Amino acid sequence: MSARIVLVDDDTGFAEVLAEVLRIERHEVRTFPTADEALAWLLAGGKVDIVLLDLHTPGMSADRFQELLRSTIPPRDLPIVVISGDPDLYTAAAAMGAEDAISKPVDIERLLTAIRRHDSLN
Repeated sequence: MSARIVLVDDDTGFAEVLAEVLRIERHEVRTFPTADEALAWLLAGGKVDIVLLDLHTPGMSADRFQELLRSTIPPRDLPIVVISGDPDLYTAAAAMGAEDAISKPVDIERLLTAIRRHDSLN
């Protein structure tokens, strides 16, 4: 099963490598360097099954992105998986209501498992 994934990370090198790995696994991936750009694309009708969101990107905060996403994309909730090297990752992800959190460096198998689990709920 392939998922349509939005990956938000301002580290373009990391984002492109991760996107390529996910494409090899037959997922469709769109990358955005900021949450603002990703949200604009989603509001313009972009289709997605899961959002992979860096905790710290320039502009809009991750929790504000999640809040706006939840209030503007009804009727279904898009799963958000927070990816970060921040030592407070799990606390921050839980506080914002993210479905999952994965620390950097990313364990690819764990990420693929999370994608499969959350995508199967849609």
